[in-house]
Amino acid sequence: MNEEEFLKQAEVLVAREIRRAHENLARGDRRRTLIRRRLRRHWGRSLDLYRLTLDYARELGTEVNRQAPTPRDPLTTVLTQIHARGCRVADEVHCLLEAGHAHGALKPARLLYELAVVAYTLADYGRRPEHDDLLDRYLAHREVVSCKAMTAYQNHAAALGQHPYPDEEMDEARRAAEAAKEKFPGVGGQFGWAAPLPGSKGKTTEDLAQLAGIGHLHPYFEWASAETHAGAQGVALNTVRTRRGEVLRAGPSIDGIVDPASLALLCLHHCTVALARGWRPELGPEVWLHVLVVEQLRARTDTALGAVHLKTELPPLSSSR
Repeated sequence: MNEEEFLKQAEVLVAREIRRAHENLARGDRRRTLIRRRLRRHWGRSLDLYRLTLDYARELGTEVNRQAPTPRDPLTTVLTQIHARGCRVADEVHCLLEAGHAHGALKPARLLYELAVVAYTLADYGRRPEHDDLLDRYLAHREVVSCKAMTAYQNHAAALGQHPYPDEEMDEARRAAEAAKEKFPGVGGQFGWAAPLPGSKGKTTEDLAQLAGIGHLHPYFEWASAETHAGAQGVALNTVRTRRGEVLRAGPSIDGIVDPASLALLCLHHCTVALARGWRPELGPEVWLHVLVVEQLRARTDTALGAVHLKTELPPLSSSR
């Protein structure tokens, strides 16, 4: 078969698949509906409590943000932005869990851990006189990252069939990045903005987690990293034991809900505490009472998740190979 015949055969197969699309998609939809029904039967109350906790944390952040005086304190602004992003990411976790993609939910849950680490670091150290430039260093790091991303795009724009950035725009980005690195030595590294803080000079996520007081959660970050990256560990974890033996995950399933749900809500709670802790002017007891409510709702969600996990032997229903 020559190349022309090969391409024609591919076109025939594409046309056939399009003709059969309705039937094939309907069959897939029926299977997804079945999985979601079974998932709701097992985890419905737990997922509802998860959403209740998230909604309360989001409303608390909205109300605190509404009460903020103007002009707003820069650190308060950044902590508000981190908390809002945390709420969005926690919502993404919930959507993935409801869809039966618990392993996929580990990726945004991992991000929530990072957000909590950064929020605590800024809230706890950002107002200390000896670290009064910490927030500026954090914001300056954005210039370095932006320039790096623009340079990568510029190098491959032609291959991508896209228009490159104008030279003056690239020059401006490079100048901004160089100015940031000159003003704040070391800011070019991933956590270079945090270099002056106590501990290791070459800061890592775990270093900052220890400073933030949540270093004990770092094993979950490492585990979720396997799902995030393309290493052999992630491939090995993409299996499920069924009555047929070990099969590869290739779609949704109803197991694995507990860990991403618990990690995500715990880290969202930490983002909420960091917001309240670093807020200026200081928040009153009523707001702290609502922060405690977030924690209580999170704890009840954890209890509900654990109860289902302990008493239920989940049937081996999954899209697999």
